[in-house]
Amino acid sequence: MYHAHSTPGDATFRRGIPGVRACTGVALALTLVGLTAGCSASDTASFTPAPHATRVAPTVEADPLPPLSKFITQPDGSRVTTVSADYLFDSNSSELRGEAMTALQQVLPAIREHPGPISVIGYSDGLGQTEDNQKLSLERAKSVEAWLATQNIPSSVLDVEGRGEQGAQDGVADASRRRVEIVLR
Repeated sequence: MYHAHSTPGDATFRRGIPGVRACTGVALALTLVGLTAGCSASDTASFTPAPHATRVAPTVEADPLPPLSKFITQPDGSRVTTVSADYLFDSNSSELRGEAMTALQQVLPAIREHPGPISVIGYSDGLGQTEDNQKLSLERAKSVEAWLATQNIPSSVLDVEGRGEQGAQDGVADASRRRVEIVLR
């Protein structure tokens, strides 16, 4: 017998409603029998397997070059543009690629018009040794500085800096961290 005021410690609570356990067991057995009967093979029905799935491989293309002619004004009044090092350099290299010259040509007018100092800052991701990444980021910044010098930008206004893995997570290949910034101060 069920009492509305039963608690888990009462004997009436443990017994439950008579016959419910027996009904539950019978219902479960009938369900299993029905499932196996529906799944069993018969002589009149034939089994047709599903066709094999085909998947078309996705096409992967490089992201387009960012609009380098756009400088963003910082709160301190300096203007900065960023370009991914993947566009400027081959992996683990500080030699400018052919596409890099085209990309850098886009920011050259703004650099020529700027009367103050210009910073070229290299960064790297968190892969590899910290010392190697520091060296690579500086060499990449120096490559951009050397190219700017060939475009008649006086080296006296250029400040070159390598910041290595600054802000990057160790062991993470993060393309957004592999970059060179040009800051018009």
